This record gives sequence, structure tokens and C-alpha cells, in this order.
Amino acid sequence: MLTTIEGIYENGAVRLLEPLPGVIRARVVVTVLPEPAAATPTLPGASHPQHFRAATDLGQRLVTIRRHAIANGLNLLNQDEVLEEIRHRRGEDE
Repeated sequence: MLTTIEGIYENGAVRLLEPLPGVIRARVVVTVLPEPAAATPTLPGASHPQHFRAATDLGQRLVTIRRHAIANGLNLLNQDEVLEEIRHRRGEDE
């Protein structure tokens, strides 16, 4: 029977976060999960944090363009508005 127990790996040791009742010895498989990221900034509106850094050069250029557009008063579209604009340009809304 497989049992999943959450734990923490630190300084070469795994510490389980809950007991394993009735288990004295067991073979284990450890899967390492990434640390939960701090609140990932979202892109809607002008609330985009200034400290956000994109992971790629292209991403950073796009963030720079976005910030410039916001600073110049451009009204950003939400996801539904973008999809509506695409449908309109494709002639799908007629």
C-alpha cells in the first residue's frame, strides 16, 4: 500500500510532518517539490509590481513595453476584451 506523507528536507535529513502509525521500517521514495513562490505578480491593470523581473530577455522587453504603455495612459484590456478584439479582427463577430 502506498501512503503519501508531506515532509521537509533540511540539512541532509527528511522530517515528516505527520506520524506513520504502525510503520517501523519502510522503503520510501522522495519527491522534491519546489518551494512555494512568494505571491506571483499578476499582469492585469496598472497594479503590476515594479520589482517584477521576467525570466527571459523577451519577457523583460515585453514588461518594459507594458510599463511604458501604462505610464502613457494606455488602457489595458482584460482577457475577455483581448479575445473579443481577436474575434472582431478575424471577422468572427459578424
